[in-house]
Amino acid sequence: MNFVYPLFLWALAALAIPIAIHLFNFRRVKRVYFTNVVLLKDVKTETNSFRRIKQFLILLARLGFVTALVLAFAQPFIPSKNQKSIQNLSGLVGIYLDNSYSMQSELGNDKYFDLASVYISDLVKVFPKDARFQLITNEFENKEQFPIAAKEVTDRLTETKYSNAYRSLTSLYRRQSSLLDRYSDNKKNQVFWFSDFQKSTAGDLNKVKLDTNNQYYIVPIKSEKTSNIMIDSVWLENPFIKELESNRVNVRLKSFSADNYPDLVLKLFLDGKQVSTTSAELPANANATASFNFTVSGKGWKAGKITFEDNPVTFDNEYFFALNASTTINILHLHEKNPTSYIQNLYSNEKVFKLNSFNVNTLDYNRIKTADLIVLNELENVEGALVTALREFVQKGGSLLVFPSEKPGSSYGGFLSGLRVSGFKTARVRKDSLKRTSNNTLSVPNVSNPFFRGMFNNVPRNMNMPFASAVASWNNLGNNIFTYKNRSPFLSQFNVGQGKVYLCAAPLNNEFSSFAKHAIFVPVMYKIASASKTTGDRLGYTFQEKTLRLKIENPAKNQVYKLVKDKLEIVPAQRIVGDELLIEMPAQALEAGYYKLMLDNKQVRLIAFNYGKSESNMSFYSMDELKNTFSKKKNVQIYDFSKQGKDFINEFKSKNIQVNLWKYFIIAALALLLIEILLIRFL
Repeated sequence: MNFVYPLFLWALAALAIPIAIHLFNFRRVKRVYFTNVVLLKDVKTETNSFRRIKQFLILLARLGFVTALVLAFAQPFIPSKNQKSIQNLSGLVGIYLDNSYSMQSELGNDKYFDLASVYISDLVKVFPKDARFQLITNEFENKEQFPIAAKEVTDRLTETKYSNAYRSLTSLYRRQSSLLDRYSDNKKNQVFWFSDFQKSTAGDLNKVKLDTNNQYYIVPIKSEKTSNIMIDSVWLENPFIKELESNRVNVRLKSFSADNYPDLVLKLFLDGKQVSTTSAELPANANATASFNFTVSGKGWKAGKITFEDNPVTFDNEYFFALNASTTINILHLHEKNPTSYIQNLYSNEKVFKLNSFNVNTLDYNRIKTADLIVLNELENVEGALVTALREFVQKGGSLLVFPSEKPGSSYGGFLSGLRVSGFKTARVRKDSLKRTSNNTLSVPNVSNPFFRGMFNNVPRNMNMPFASAVASWNNLGNNIFTYKNRSPFLSQFNVGQGKVYLCAAPLNNEFSSFAKHAIFVPVMYKIASASKTTGDRLGYTFQEKTLRLKIENPAKNQVYKLVKDKLEIVPAQRIVGDELLIEMPAQALEAGYYKLMLDNKQVRLIAFNYGKSESNMSFYSMDELKNTFSKKKNVQIYDFSKQGKDFINEFKSKNIQVNLWKYFIIAALALLLIEILLIRFL
């Protein structure tokens, strides 16, 4: 046992005081004369014996009280085996503070992040004044590479905020080890990890191989149970947003809670104004879907947001998305000889459609790259460089609509087979043979087909449908939008790469089909055109995506695009590939919300960013799992603070510096004082 202040032991000389009082406590005795002294002698003998025992016990209590009080002021302690490495620190003190959003969870009345910050602030005071520290967060900033003093650690803690970045333990260990080796010259370092050890972000514990030269302290800060709700995804019922036209946005919710949410209220905001409210029933640990009806006023980009209330984890209570209302759809109409005028008349009536009509023989192939929808109107053959250009167009996300000629050439089979349309065959049909029959009349459309979603509420079974003489047929493997009554396809959709191919069995010529004159022709063609614009145009992105691919009309190849949010301006690494802008996401931690893509102080588009989904899963490594992985290693200590009220600093000191005994001697002194009082009072 050692003492912090051994000079206080001189105070043990005060033990002579109670001894002197005991030895020299002379009291004058008054004599009393009795006629019979025999009885008096017996009583006197018994009283003196008892008094000697009583005085001796009181003396021992007083001596013990003085001794315990003196030892308490001398502050005795039992030194730890690790004391020398702490007090005579030769290396660095590496500290990792997990500032990911999962640290918003609460332990008692404190959030994980706040509790860890307090622990670190107290920890630096334990080490010598000349100790050097290395504070690392999930942001991996440049300033975190250099050793700092204890005071600067405290200043950094006040500046540190939650970050959308999260790190696996493997990447953390590599980062921390490389920095420690750089500045400590392979000396023994003291390494601390303060984290909730979330499974979805920490990674596999067995892959972490700790350096035996360093001493590691693992401090998991978490409660036994944390519930959370997240927005998993958001999508539109009709991807084409048109001004003042009703639409619907769907949201999928996911629960990581053992509780049921019978009436979870969700709110929809557009441009900062609440436009709709709905509720959802979300069972425990399950998914649920809710929907909002909305309309937009005005053209251009709209900032959308869906919110709900859920505590204590709040970073995923909002989902940001961006809508482009009434954008222009570029339609390229290719024909030869004397085409029908149905396509021109149809798409020229709406300002939202920008129609360019060209003879295929005089086409500038660069126009294909700028189109959203290409309509092949009764071409006799599709061959040569046009085949390659169209296939590349579809693979990159374009939509292709094919109306064959009355006598499709042999090139159609090879062209369409490259677009996953198999079994294409032609049929000879006479022009004057078009009459309504049971074989050439189309069936009533199936409203459950995703293509018709939002187009019809219901369709009468006896609806008068168009009729057409098929000049072509193919294997029934696509999404059949319309079929004949014999179930052979009339208009089919095929998903090819990122794009779509629509194939019709008959020309638009009214000598072969009445489809173009039927009322259903207009909404179907509008739906094909509107669906072509949304290919690859996502509502929102996450910060964890390394590269963003944004389709830009007429991209500026020799100029720089910027991401702007309020006063923050970011110039990310970027390059132009065709009509796409590829942006490399910056490493710095950013705030979720809306970022404007700017070029020469002009807004090109609006981009919505959300935090990653991994942290929403509130599943953590248990204490047993951590102990099974690390506790067998002699250079690793694990602290259990799952129970409220535990004091990390005192436990760390007792394990690694010294076990302080002064408080026990204070208790002993008070106990001995109480014993003395009881002896005097009752004996």
